[in-house]
Amino acid sequence: MDEIEVTTVKLSELLRHTEDLDKIGSLKAEFARKKAVLDAQIKSGLKQQLQVTEAGLGAISDGQRKINTIKEEMMKIEKLCVEAQNMIQEFPLINKISKIHRNFVAVEDMKSGLQGLDTKLSTVDRMLQDDDGEDIMNPMPNLIPVHHQITQIQDFRDNALHQSSTLDQDIRHTLESYFSPLLNTVDTFDERIGIISMNMIELVRAGNVGLVVRLAKIIDAEERSDEKVLALQAAQNSHQELASRFKSIQTGPKVARGYKQKWLDCIKSAAAARFNGIAEAFIEDPDTLSDSLQWFFDDLRTVQQYFPQLMPPKWNIFETYLNIYHGLMHDFLKSLVEKPDLDGGCLLKVILWNTEYTKNMKALGIKATDLTPRLLDGKEDELVKEYLHLIVNSMEKWMDKIIADDTKDFINRPQTLEYDENKNAGMPGAIVMFQMINQQIEVALDSNKGSVVAGVVDECVRMLKNRQNVWQKVMKEEVEAYCQNPDDAAEGILEYSIAVANDQLKCAGYAESTSAKTAPLLSRKFAEQVTQSLDSAIEGYVATAEACIDRCVDIIFQDLKPAFALLFTPSWYGGEQMSNIIATIRSYLLDPCEQMLNADLFIGLVENLSEVTLQTYLSAIRNKGAKLHIAEACEQIRNDVVVGYQFFTEFLPPEQVKASWSVLEYFMGLISEPKDSLYTKYEQFKEAYWDLSPAWVEAVVKAREDSSRDLVNVVKKQEPYVVSGKPTIMGKVK
Repeated sequence: MDEIEVTTVKLSELLRHTEDLDKIGSLKAEFARKKAVLDAQIKSGLKQQLQVTEAGLGAISDGQRKINTIKEEMMKIEKLCVEAQNMIQEFPLINKISKIHRNFVAVEDMKSGLQGLDTKLSTVDRMLQDDDGEDIMNPMPNLIPVHHQITQIQDFRDNALHQSSTLDQDIRHTLESYFSPLLNTVDTFDERIGIISMNMIELVRAGNVGLVVRLAKIIDAEERSDEKVLALQAAQNSHQELASRFKSIQTGPKVARGYKQKWLDCIKSAAAARFNGIAEAFIEDPDTLSDSLQWFFDDLRTVQQYFPQLMPPKWNIFETYLNIYHGLMHDFLKSLVEKPDLDGGCLLKVILWNTEYTKNMKALGIKATDLTPRLLDGKEDELVKEYLHLIVNSMEKWMDKIIADDTKDFINRPQTLEYDENKNAGMPGAIVMFQMINQQIEVALDSNKGSVVAGVVDECVRMLKNRQNVWQKVMKEEVEAYCQNPDDAAEGILEYSIAVANDQLKCAGYAESTSAKTAPLLSRKFAEQVTQSLDSAIEGYVATAEACIDRCVDIIFQDLKPAFALLFTPSWYGGEQMSNIIATIRSYLLDPCEQMLNADLFIGLVENLSEVTLQTYLSAIRNKGAKLHIAEACEQIRNDVVVGYQFFTEFLPPEQVKASWSVLEYFMGLISEPKDSLYTKYEQFKEAYWDLSPAWVEAVVKAREDSSRDLVNVVKKQEPYVVSGKPTIMGKVK
């Protein structure tokens, strides 16, 4: 995305609505103020950088002048040396005698050193033995003297081996074997230095700061010695001829022993050892991560508080520890997130730990963003996406299993329904499903990231809607199969349909509770997103519950087909078909519907039964053999209305039933109205029910005993009304 596109996106975010145009003036003022602040910061930073650059250039110039001055002085010394040799006639002889004397003294020193080597090593070993002990308060007073003695012996050995470099190989082997006992002593000393180095924090906490100071003095001395060795080696490589003339350059330590780096390695090894076992415990219980890593910040606080006054300032000891510890923490977390079997809960704990790490670093006065490398390599957003992916995968597996088990039970109907305290039937998967969802949302809430919570909720709602679609599809297929061949179908389809309907209403309540509990914990932006997402799930549950009620009606009316098939046929006149229909509906409502169905859904079921009864009754005019004897038909319809009205008013308000069943008055008008006034009656019917089907009206007129072409033409010549309001019951009668 180029700069223009970025600017366009920003502007679209700021000016989303028409009323936002009124804010342009204030936005310009705010951006001008921000620009002025940024310009001032840039100007100040540029000025500081310029000063630093000028100071650096000045220092380089001063250094160059000093180097030139030293060169000039060295050239003067060289000139004076040559002139002095020419001024003394016997200078070559004097120089030769001086070399002989120096060699003689060196031989005497070498002899004395070799003769006293065993004594010195014995003394050092005894001091090491005196300091031996595992007590953390052991001050080890001989540590510095031991180091001093060992350093002298090592320098002596290095000098001796250096001088023997031109001698016979056998002599060198003899000399090396003479110094071999020194290796054991040095190993013992180095091991002790390593143990102390790895336990410095514990020593300081215990109050044994003297031992830490002694260690620091030794490491400091070794560091300066190594710097000298490296500097001399560089000088010898650069100015071999000049170096050969100065004895001070040829004496002293010959090898850099690297104690400073070994000391740093011990600090790192000690800290790295503390991470052992944490990863395994974390995988078993992710909640242990914070407690398991508390030592990390305790160590840094101890170093920050006590170590600066115990160590040379040039070491910047706290920064040294901080860099080592931070690097180890980075590697540790990286190893965790790269585990192939890491689940979503563990990954979220790692993401949360990043926030806790930043907070603890801030307490130490450190900005976590200033540390390198970034704790999670700057991949926090990627890890959040990966977390959502893991959660979605896990939940989809759970959901798929729950849906598979529930739909299998619905199809096979093994009579394993569950019942609540109101004796309402239900499937076992609904409660488990929302327990899992709420658990994942609670875990996401712990992240304190609204985007994570909203993402989890959106994915959960997506899976819930999928479950709703599955139920609607399975129920439709099963009920259709039952209606086509009820004798071969497994028993209990109505009971299971009731259970599924109850579950939909129960899940809608769970979703509403989840929304009310989650939204207040989020910012306005994410609260609205979560609320809208869960509201859509609730609407889906209501729609699915209504679909379930429709399927229940289909099942009940499967038993009513024979009775409805007799309406308006000769056997209908004076018969008890309507009473039989109502008796069948009553038996279904009383058992199992009223006993097993949620009270609200039960009322909805009764309303649907009332409406479908009317629809089927009116549609029965197309029954084979239907014939309307005007007087007898109207009388029979009135009797049927009384039966139906009395029954449905047992469950529904009378005015509601009357409003629905009054359509039969218009129906009787079509049956009994003479030809001359049929047009008016038909028009009144259409005014009350705008979606009245002309084809159905034509069928009614044709079924009249006085039907004729002229009578039918009254209906045919009328145009249907245009859409004018909500669909009516007659829109479903074809």
